[in-house]
Amino acid sequence: MMEFKPNEKSKDKAMLDREKENPRAAIHSFHRYYGKLIPAIPAAFIKKYSAEGDLIFDPFSGSGTTAVECLKNNRNFIGIEINPLAKKIAEVKTYPLKEDVIVKLNERLMSIIRDNKFDINEEDYPYVQNRDHWFKDFVQKDLVTIKKSIDFLFEEDIGKEIEEKEKYKDYYYMTVSAILRNVSNADTMHVFPGISKRMRRLESEGKIHIDVFSSFERAIKKRASYYNYNNSSCNAKILLDDSTTTDLSEYKEKVRLIITNPPYISSVRYIETLKLEMYWLEYITSAEEYSSLAHKMLGNDRLQKKEYEKIEYTSYSQINEVIRNMELIDKKSAKIISDFFISIEKVIKNMSLVLMRGGKAVIKISDSKIKKTKVETGRLMTVIAENYGFKLADVFLDKINDNSRSLLMSRNTYSDIITNDYIVVWEKE
Repeated sequence: MMEFKPNEKSKDKAMLDREKENPRAAIHSFHRYYGKLIPAIPAAFIKKYSAEGDLIFDPFSGSGTTAVECLKNNRNFIGIEINPLAKKIAEVKTYPLKEDVIVKLNERLMSIIRDNKFDINEEDYPYVQNRDHWFKDFVQKDLVTIKKSIDFLFEEDIGKEIEEKEKYKDYYYMTVSAILRNVSNADTMHVFPGISKRMRRLESEGKIHIDVFSSFERAIKKRASYYNYNNSSCNAKILLDDSTTTDLSEYKEKVRLIITNPPYISSVRYIETLKLEMYWLEYITSAEEYSSLAHKMLGNDRLQKKEYEKIEYTSYSQINEVIRNMELIDKKSAKIISDFFISIEKVIKNMSLVLMRGGKAVIKISDSKIKKTKVETGRLMTVIAENYGFKLADVFLDKINDNSRSLLMSRNTYSDIITNDYIVVWEKE
């Protein structure tokens, strides 16, 4: 078994660097999503390790970067995503929508919106925690008008006659989600929603001008052309589920390649980056639902004291050593590490189940620094993988783009700034 250290002569790294020079499909920019894969990663490995018509799997499909690249390269895709909004974004990006149909619907929809003949009552507004804090009164009313106009278009107007109308309806809902942060009071330059000093200053100087209808119109027109990439006869299927418990027995040894970007230990709270969109689109309808979903996510670091009074250990001495050392420093952090590796083992077991013999698994992962202690996540995941029939085929460092705002940051009080990821390649023996 090869030693887990960066391979400076990796042919895969050279291949990935070349792929980064290629233009990316515009559909990847449909909706902002923090911490997502750069398209070059799935694109490069799909081309090298699979053939047209093969099935590719991603247990953490996020906003669908791997799914898009599969369709672009005529591969089938199966993915799992626990966040319902992320799942819908990924689905909309992989729908075989037609630009001419969208253009026709756009024109009619904007006419309905501009006519604005809807009565709006309090019950038309979704539940959003501190709604008036995040959105100006006229913005809320305009967003509700857009929602009512979309519903009218597809229930009573020309949209009801469109083939697969629900997919086009989803397109408009996800475009609302895509512009939501821009028309809110939150600073678009921040990962997490927040009304920053910069925004307050711009507001006081009269430099913030929000036009919800114009923002929406620009967005739906721009995105209409994004669908030119998808001429594939292959399919993308995304399951709304927990990747640690999903029953994947029907896919046993049917997957040629796995490409995934697992959450980091004590990482960016992905659900928090999308909380305004999730509330407004009613994927969550209460603070309790929000908390429950956040708690289920891998890498969750919001634990109550009673939850880390007892810490479980794994079957791996190398991982247990890390947990015990952290327990001496901070018991909560030890529990976070323990929970992560116990959960990720379940995911790796499923990965082994679905992957063909000789198939490859490509993982983008970074080390974590918790309470100033380094946790070698990729190496320790590889220790687990070896127990499920994988061998390490390659590992190299991939520098994160200096222009990325989503990960070049202190992720929270536990973690550190990420500047490099590992790209780890396992082969199923």
